[in-house]
Parts: sequence; C-alpha cells; structure tokens
Amino acid sequence: MDLNEASLNAASTRAGESKIKHKISHDVFEPYPAALHGQFDSISMFYLLHCLPGNISTKSCVIRNAAQALTDDGTLYGATILGDGVVHNSFGQKLMRIYNQKGIFSNTKDSEEGLTHILSEHFENVKTKVQGTVVMFSASGKK
Repeated sequence: MDLNEASLNAASTRAGESKIKHKISHDVFEPYPAALHGQFDSISMFYLLHCLPGNISTKSCVIRNAAQALTDDGTLYGATILGDGVVHNSFGQKLMRIYNQKGIFSNTKDSEEGLTHILSEHFENVKTKVQGTVVMFSASGKK
C-alpha cells in the first residue's frame, strides 16, 4: 500500500511481481476499504510516520486505520525518526531542518512519548525502543 503508484511499481518490481498479491494505492489518513478490515496478521510502518504531514497526534488516525486492517491477534510494527527528545548530530540537524521546511518530513515535535500515546489509543500492548534518533515500535492487542 502506498499513495504513490511509482513507489508501488518500484516495490513490486524489486520484490518480484509473482510475490505481490495486490498493489493498493491508498491514502493512509483515510479508512482502508472494508474488504481489508481484519485481513492482516502484521502491518509494517517503517519510516512512514515522520514523512506524514501534521504533528504526532494528527497521525493517530493512521494508526487507527491500520489497526482496523489487522486480525485480532495482529501486530503493527515499524520505526520512525524522532524530532523531539533525541539529539541529532549537526548533519542530522541540518537535514531535519531542510526536510521539515520542504515538507518532506513533519516530525519536529514527534516524540517517543507522543508515539506511545497514539499507539496506546488503539492497542493494549505497546513497546517502543529508541535507538539513536529513531524509535522502533510494536503494538498488538487491538482495543
């Protein structure tokens, strides 16, 4: 799933067309099609959240939408670059400033605490671990 058709095509070419069941062009801020609800054992969100517009609380609907697509025993997991509560080196600070100014990133106020909060709105079991300026997360036990 991606909003960008070119990204979907590149990913399916890289993985091999025979391994791809479906390519879904969809905005993660919008509810997933009903046919996808309860269909996935796991959903990954690696390096997605910091690229989405808005602050961390406005990204809660993205978590909610993914949770709806998971089976009852499903797990949401991923990683995102934090802008708050971590220390970026000078090069990282410059990239963060440029990427946030250009709208490539929207994560200046994204924190581990904020991510834990939005995950906990939709899941019973939430784990996070900060490694450098990145937080890895997993969430299960849909509410």
